[in-house]
Amino acid sequence: MTRTGVTRAGGGLLAALSIIFLAGFGLAGRHPVPGEFLIEAGARDGLRQLWAASTSARAERAACLTATTDGDTLRITRVLPLESTMNDSLAISATASLESCAPPHWQGTVHSHVALRDGQRPYPNFSGADRGVMSMWWQRWGTEGVFCLVFGGDQVHCEIDGVNGLRIYPSGRY
Repeated sequence: MTRTGVTRAGGGLLAALSIIFLAGFGLAGRHPVPGEFLIEAGARDGLRQLWAASTSARAERAACLTATTDGDTLRITRVLPLESTMNDSLAISATASLESCAPPHWQGTVHSHVALRDGQRPYPNFSGADRGVMSMWWQRWGTEGVFCLVFGGDQVHCEIDGVNGLRIYPSGRY
């Protein structure tokens, strides 16, 4: 069996030290990593409203979301679309979503991607600009944030980002 990044001569010692470090120090104080995310019925309705507003306007829309971590499950419990007063494709400013979606009532944001790659496929991942806003959120509030993206009509992608690092979940349906 080939081990990537470990030479045969020092591999055993290096592997043992790595395990000790991770077990004793590297994982100490970390929050458990949720294994899946669930979207409760009320939040599902909010996601549908967000998607409908986005497709009607043919523009990105944003919403605040409430979430809890229950054991190894991230639960999205509430979604409240933000009103857009702008007429461009970004619709909601980062500052507005940061202020409107603040803890403790909200744990993050969700927004839509209605643009299509090659005119056919939705963009299922956060853009560089999206990641910048995510970073601004958790730096501003000093806590982890939950960020979701709706795309393709009934699909969602969620991530947790913050002081404990980035946790990416597989995309799913809502």
